[in-house]
Amino acid sequence: MNLFKGIQMVLYFSILATLISSCEKVNVEFGESSLEADPDIVFLNSYKVDIATFKTDSFVTSSNEVLSLGYHYDSVFGAVKAGSYVQLKLPATNPLSDQTLAVTLDSLELIIKPTGDFYGDSSRPFKIHVHRLTQNIKDATSSGDTYYNTTSFGYDPTTIGQQTVSLYGRAGTPVHIRLSNTLGQELLTKFKDNHEDISSEERFINYFKGIYLATDTVVTNSLAYFSAPADSILIRLNYHDNGLFPVKRYIDFKYTKAKQFNNIAFRYVNSNFSTFINRKSQLIPSTASGNQSYLNSNLGCYIKMSFPQILNLKELYPYIRVVKAELIIKPDFKSYTFPYQLPQSLYLYTTDENNYPISPFYFGSDNSVRQLGNLYIDRLLGENTNYRYDISGYINNLIAEGQFSKSALLLTSSLAGNGTGLQRLILNGQNTSRSSVQLNLYVLGL
Repeated sequence: MNLFKGIQMVLYFSILATLISSCEKVNVEFGESSLEADPDIVFLNSYKVDIATFKTDSFVTSSNEVLSLGYHYDSVFGAVKAGSYVQLKLPATNPLSDQTLAVTLDSLELIIKPTGDFYGDSSRPFKIHVHRLTQNIKDATSSGDTYYNTTSFGYDPTTIGQQTVSLYGRAGTPVHIRLSNTLGQELLTKFKDNHEDISSEERFINYFKGIYLATDTVVTNSLAYFSAPADSILIRLNYHDNGLFPVKRYIDFKYTKAKQFNNIAFRYVNSNFSTFINRKSQLIPSTASGNQSYLNSNLGCYIKMSFPQILNLKELYPYIRVVKAELIIKPDFKSYTFPYQLPQSLYLYTTDENNYPISPFYFGSDNSVRQLGNLYIDRLLGENTNYRYDISGYINNLIAEGQFSKSALLLTSSLAGNGTGLQRLILNGQNTSRSSVQLNLYVLGL
């Protein structure tokens, strides 16, 4: 524990006299002067921080409008495989309902746009498989259309299209994957004949239940994420009229937002994960996982932090006010070893014994600016790369709650939803030579 400066004697006796006469805690107002230069402030930086991995049994991946596809082997976390289920919508109108000319199929194609986010090496080739569903996407529970990373539906193992593509540098550029001509002709004929299978949304879904997008595990060694707004084109049926001068036309198929979700599965290979059990909610202390704790947006893992010795401050100072409490997080280097990068922002929440996010952290009393960690990258040695959070109010509340408090902190992904991209972080526990989490306190104690 470092004590930079003691309390000035004049101020000490003045406040002590007030305490004796009133028997109440003194509220001291602080200006804008530097805390380090203030002789009344004590700096402490050695308080213990316990970290643990909170792993959910599953997480929601539906309605995010992002397709997650791929396979990747991560030497720290293990092997992950992702695929996306989509239910198509019947077009609002049938442009062939009154068609008198003959029509000819040109192509049936899937159109998706890579976001530029990857889990793994983006320079590697990426092989996409497209399958036709044999089961309708239906939520068997009473919760409505909510689908999880563990949810799956039956599909025909024979592909209706496959293509190996390079996604490197193609963020936002549409990828066109040619689908089966047989299926394309079948769809074109149904629209030309105004078949009963396209007479209503319900009939269409029973006829064409949807698609499942996946990748292989031989060519592909990364996960890629594709932006797919529900009101955008997902499948296009290209054809032309056989008139005197052929005219190119198309029918576009969009999809139902609530009926699109990603299936994401992990297979652990690292001995640090020997206590991790798939499809089971767990809180695993760093001491039971190789003295490390883990955040991974594709795994549903967050990092929980608690402060078991914080009440020791009251033994030093019966009346105490924490002027500033700064949480500094220094990731293990394996968090940003190629091909991985550190998340630019991470959310911090309060939590309790249930381990789920409760309240986020903001700057200022008006809660107008959310704290994102203010990532600093030490490009020279890497030793000082860190995230920083001001948790002053939280620490004061924790001290006030006393020994029966169940409050802790939870470090989470800042993505809109799990499975919509990759945020990955590895922290070292305090039983290691390079602890990742440090709590700095600036204290006024009486």
